[in-house]
Amino acid sequence: MKSLSSEIQIGAPIDLVWKVLTDFANWKDWNPMVTRAEGDAAVGSKLRITMRGPDGKDAMKYEANVITSSAPKSFRWRATAMAGFMLTNDRVFELREEDGRTVFTNREEFKGLMLPLFSGKMSEFVVPMLEEMNKALKAKAEGKS
Repeated sequence: MKSLSSEIQIGAPIDLVWKVLTDFANWKDWNPMVTRAEGDAAVGSKLRITMRGPDGKDAMKYEANVITSSAPKSFRWRATAMAGFMLTNDRVFELREEDGRTVFTNREEFKGLMLPLFSGKMSEFVVPMLEEMNKALKAKAEGKS
């Protein structure tokens, strides 16, 4: 398994950050990585996500299933490539309240037979994307976007 993550402190209460984070229909308005998202942060829900390409237009599309959810503290979705044993990608969001603020952790976990093919470049691309999303979530939740 390969795990990559980014953490940020957000000057907003955990319930507000959770509300912004789980309002998938509005991700396109603040999340620089996504042009479209739909679904619910409820176990068993299917998410449909369209990533934003370098040109700002629609790029890769994928579906994921929410496999855990504990409002307002965490949820996890899983996407698979081909069969699950080939490559799975779990996206994990964790929120922790600290002194009226929220510590937000955004993590991706990869496993499967194809992982060695992609592992070398993942840190180079995935971590900056997680950091960019974290900064945008912070700006939205703090009312700065």
